[in-house]
Amino acid sequence: MGKKQLEYICEACGAKSLKWAGRCTNCGEWDSLKESSSQPSRKGWVASESSLQLLDGVKTDRNEERWCTEVKEFDRVIGGGFVKGSIGLLGGTPGVGKSTLILQLLARLIKLNKQVLYVSGEESAAQIKQRANRLVIDQKNIAILIESNLEQIVGCLQQTKPEFVVIDSIQTLYTEHLTASAGSVSQVRETASALMQYAKKAETSVMLIGHVTKDGDIAGPRTLEHMVDYVLYLEGEKKDQHRVLRSVKNRFGNIHEIGLFKMTDKGLAEVAKPGKMFAERFSSDHPGTAIFAANEGTRTLFLEVQVLVGDTQQNYPARTTVGMDRNRLQVILAVLEKHLSMDFSRNDIYVNLAGGIRVVEPAIDLCLIAALLSSHLNIPLPKDAVFCGEVALTGEFRTVSSLDGRLNESERCGFQSVFFPEVRDKSIRQNTKGIKLQPVRGVQHLLDLIR
Repeated sequence: MGKKQLEYICEACGAKSLKWAGRCTNCGEWDSLKESSSQPSRKGWVASESSLQLLDGVKTDRNEERWCTEVKEFDRVIGGGFVKGSIGLLGGTPGVGKSTLILQLLARLIKLNKQVLYVSGEESAAQIKQRANRLVIDQKNIAILIESNLEQIVGCLQQTKPEFVVIDSIQTLYTEHLTASAGSVSQVRETASALMQYAKKAETSVMLIGHVTKDGDIAGPRTLEHMVDYVLYLEGEKKDQHRVLRSVKNRFGNIHEIGLFKMTDKGLAEVAKPGKMFAERFSSDHPGTAIFAANEGTRTLFLEVQVLVGDTQQNYPARTTVGMDRNRLQVILAVLEKHLSMDFSRNDIYVNLAGGIRVVEPAIDLCLIAALLSSHLNIPLPKDAVFCGEVALTGEFRTVSSLDGRLNESERCGFQSVFFPEVRDKSIRQNTKGIKLQPVRGVQHLLDLIR
């Protein structure tokens, strides 16, 4: 019998290589190739006797397609409730409230007469009990299993046949078929694959809890996210009470949908009517502050953008952003220097999105430019004004998605005016009558309005 062939697996993307290299040739990550000398299981969940069939002839029971948790903010994000036989992944920074959210979900499912199982490889039974006591939840029918061995866990699942299973966390599990340590690329991939096979065969809903890296991504191979049906992230700053549950992958619903929670002494409380949740304690009558109408899934949230422009004698002035992409700020500064003949080479610039929300949509451009000009010129912006629009490299503002929804929500929440890109659709002005609409053509027009 020949010697086993060593192979190396990239922790970032899961690509395989027969020899070690300092950089993965597939994704370009440095020092991500790790040794794996054991052969993974090649079994799949699909039955070997499966035959060709027409999709029209596949029968499903609509009454059992989903079951809601009655945590409305969670159901919104996941697409209306759990799907039988689905497997998902929940990630978040340590201490953000993942275990708290899971215990509250289990308590709700118990009231729906669902059989649940909480498998923990990180905490003891006493620690889980203490958290449940603090949350004041019904614990009678919540079964827990303190175990990290995959074979033992699957054996318990086959014996008890729960309808919903939580694995906390996938990085603590290991299978006896591999010699690698728990949390390694091969162990995470193989244990997740085995749990996926069980979920599909037994039609049990499984949720995996995942650790995150310093960059905010779920630790382990990228194939883990491809393997599951949905990926959720629980976000929020520890010093802030608000938590955002965000969907980044969902085979059963919309992605980029969010659920809003507030951390209390008794766990996470739902925020059903966000309104000006992130802006209610802020004041926009100071230079350098502006309110942005952000579109998150089917919701409009109002976030305060804070910009500080200060003088510096350094050769390389500071460009610091919190809550948005720093490269986007660099592009905007280049646009302003080109089309407004402004020089920011002697200015430190700091940008902060209050509330702990991170924004990636370019619709924030107009708001950021308004706040930047306001701080630079030391001129306060109109009070109770909202800004949204994308800037082009030509200095013109371009319309954004869901503009109607942003305008209507701004009116409903009591804002006085909205600055947005000029649009040809006259129906937008007709639909919004209780708020002043201020179309903006480009950066020069915005500067004139601010002055």
